[in-house]
Amino acid sequence: MKNGEWSLRQQRDENAILVRLFMRLLPVQAMIIAMGSINAIIDGVIAARFIDTSTVGVIGLYYAMLRILEASGNVILGGVAVLSGKYMGSGRVDQTRGVISLGMALSFIIGAFLTIASFAVPGVIADLLGANETLKAPLCTYIMGYAVGIIPQLLGQQFASSLQLERKEKVGHTAVVVMIICNVAMDLLLVVVLKKGVFGLVLATTAANWAYFLVVSFPYVLRKAQLLPSLKLIEWKNAWPLVKIGFPAALLVICLAVRSIVINRLLLTYSGDDGLSALSAYNMLSGLILAIAIGSGILTRMLSSVFIGEDNREGLKGLFRFIWTYMMILMSAVGVLVILLAPFLSRIFFADTSSELFHMARQLFVIAGIGVPLSMACINFSSYYQAAGHLLFANLISVVDGLISAMIPAIILAPRLGALGVWLSFLIGLFITLGCSVLYPIIRCRRIPRNLDEWMLLPPEFGSADHHVHHIRKIEHVTETAASVQEFCDRHGMIHRKGFYTGLCLEEIAGNIVRHGFHADNRKHDIEVRVICKNESDVILRIKDDCRPFNPHEWHEMTSVGDDPFKNIGIRLVYGLADEVEYQNMLGLNVLTIQISG
Repeated sequence: MKNGEWSLRQQRDENAILVRLFMRLLPVQAMIIAMGSINAIIDGVIAARFIDTSTVGVIGLYYAMLRILEASGNVILGGVAVLSGKYMGSGRVDQTRGVISLGMALSFIIGAFLTIASFAVPGVIADLLGANETLKAPLCTYIMGYAVGIIPQLLGQQFASSLQLERKEKVGHTAVVVMIICNVAMDLLLVVVLKKGVFGLVLATTAANWAYFLVVSFPYVLRKAQLLPSLKLIEWKNAWPLVKIGFPAALLVICLAVRSIVINRLLLTYSGDDGLSALSAYNMLSGLILAIAIGSGILTRMLSSVFIGEDNREGLKGLFRFIWTYMMILMSAVGVLVILLAPFLSRIFFADTSSELFHMARQLFVIAGIGVPLSMACINFSSYYQAAGHLLFANLISVVDGLISAMIPAIILAPRLGALGVWLSFLIGLFITLGCSVLYPIIRCRRIPRNLDEWMLLPPEFGSADHHVHHIRKIEHVTETAASVQEFCDRHGMIHRKGFYTGLCLEEIAGNIVRHGFHADNRKHDIEVRVICKNESDVILRIKDDCRPFNPHEWHEMTSVGDDPFKNIGIRLVYGLADEVEYQNMLGLNVLTIQISG
């Protein structure tokens, strides 16, 4: 096969693997994002149908507080995703566990602080959220009731995010189902049957948060998770880097919280309670509408960090291409669906289709549908810049997106157009944010970028180490790949013995994976082999496969002693030839890193 044809085939293989990985992880991330929205939708429907429509406004006022909680979770989730991704990409397992443990510890500390504040000064918080005299008392009840579920909500997000790294998607799916059932059952009992009003409504939500937390924490309680948190592995010096990395995502949510307060006041002034209730209805559904977009942003940040840790230029570019083709098409379809379903979405909360309130809500859903693909673009730009280390711009774009771009048009348009002016300001804000994101690479390059590398602002030295990539899909590929790896090492000045050892290690490990892993289920599998020549003396062999988890290090320890010297001789041979062997299960992939030095 010619080099050009081989390179093209390898690129197709890598793209196919990336698509499968992304689409396998996306539903879990989207469910995590949609979790809060599902609870909010249930609460909104129950409030509108069984209490009164003003209670929908109470939930809307608390939405800014939910933004604060989201910001707290995002700053930790974002920092953990980037730091752990880089550690995973370079094969450092204990450091990965340490970062995840640090994230959980910080979540508990922040959750405890917010819980105490909610009980100590609910009236102050209600005033800050913009409540008038009519809504202040029920809002204080809601604030204190929700406080009981803050810690499990923050910890549950961390546990769920960690579980997806270990391919335990079913636990997350189960947790969401349990949460929904719990919330519906408690709402029906406390609000519909027992008539407990706002207190019953928020108590049901709190119980649902606890139910979700208990389910996602179960694998850790039983010690069946690989990335078990450990206080001993926490390096507190990583707290500031973690916060600094995750801060852009949190800053965006903080700005959105401030914007929510300002927008709520504008709506109360220029469109009354109806405008506030219409926006609250959309906010309850927005997490569901944008779950895929937000989930893809989280995966973009996580996978970008892994590729950066691997020094994998082509993988990073492949991810970028995938986001701007397949995912943009998907989110455009979601936007069209929202526009078509706008009357139905409005009717979920407001049954009177002739009311001004229903008309306002339908108007907002149509405009929001137009903005869905724009939101997708803005979210993924910000996530990529965050992972790539452009933190100053990531912070700046968070302020622009979350605060300036929409709030200023709203202040100008609301006195003239009422609620419609506010709805249009959201769309104007997205165009401004996207324009800034596109302008940034042009400013950095001092011209319009000529290729994808320049648009992504990839430094020339990134991915410059000599490397060789192969994909194995059947047993016949193993021998030819081992021979190709040996030839690659020979071409790059390695002594022949080192290339021979590298090829031999590959043949033993890849052969075992094909024979025992490929036939363990009915799915198609793939082995990615990446060989990196870092200098004249070191060869790094990284083997990834998507079969069920199998740690050769543990197997080697169990079989390294015994009477039969030929038992598991392949694994023994690899450990005898290699200077370092590291294993981890990363994003549902077995990743074995073998270093041969000297």
